[in-house]
Amino acid sequence: MKTNFLKKKIKTYLKYLNYNKPIKFSLRRCDICGSKKNTIIKEIISWNRKKYGYLPIVACDFCGFIFQKINFTKEFYFDFYANYYRKIIFKDPTPSKKFLIDQKKRGQGIYNFVIKYFKKKGCMLDVGASSGLMLRVFKDNGWKVKGNDPDVQFVNYGNNKLKLKIDTCQAEDMKYNEKFDLIIIMGSLEHCYDPNLVLKKCAEYSKKGSILVLECRGDPQGRIKKYFNHNHHRYFNGNTQELIMIKHGWKPFLTTQNEITGPTRQGGYFTFGRYLGKNNKVNITRLIQMGKKETVETVKNRFIYFDALASKQKSS
Repeated sequence: MKTNFLKKKIKTYLKYLNYNKPIKFSLRRCDICGSKKNTIIKEIISWNRKKYGYLPIVACDFCGFIFQKINFTKEFYFDFYANYYRKIIFKDPTPSKKFLIDQKKRGQGIYNFVIKYFKKKGCMLDVGASSGLMLRVFKDNGWKVKGNDPDVQFVNYGNNKLKLKIDTCQAEDMKYNEKFDLIIIMGSLEHCYDPNLVLKKCAEYSKKGSILVLECRGDPQGRIKKYFNHNHHRYFNGNTQELIMIKHGWKPFLTTQNEITGPTRQGGYFTFGRYLGKNNKVNITRLIQMGKKETVETVKNRFIYFDALASKQKSS
């Protein structure tokens, strides 16, 4: 990609955000395998529900992981989620009643599903907790709970209105002294600046045998042009969630598309894994070479299928 071309396109994007600060960017490597080689899947994606623009989405040529080609700085992403994200996507910097009800129901769903894996009450962490209501059911049932999120307004609501303990920070900057029995990252790893650093920190804060739950948005429920959007920097599926989990010392024991947290996250994948310890990491490159991957052709065909399905549903 030519630098001048990218600068022009990025300038247009920043103008849309009304973002006036100086900014740097680079071309993102694959978060799973580190490869620089990738193939463009989609160039024009959603900037909001009615606005579309240039931010190319690629698939890794080695493992098939899907992500945004352009990578901005950590400072930009913190600023974006703290001051722009909610205003642009939802037009409201504070959580709506509908959002809070949904988050509470989702928390109940994950609690009901995961509690069978624990013999006693423990300590849990929600990375990307938003207002924190997914923590409430655990707290009400005697668990010690903590969370973090960079969205200042939502965190303030959780702390002040809901009396929950949520830290305002990017996940990469989280700091805890204790070790947790359960860590959940519900759709937030797709937004992080550095998901590998986030999981490295989660590993540091995990007891051996503890459980990690990853949720991703999964399969499209409509047109691909709308599915790919500027605030999702990468797109996991069941296989890539397992890969990044394995990479940092967890052994996946369940990946499912069952609607564990209710119907508002249709198409999503949930992956559950147990932490084996820092000395039990697997050679992820070897695992991919042995076949735990997708090809670019498979990725492309999958999205062709979902676009065709969306068109059929619209015409019927």
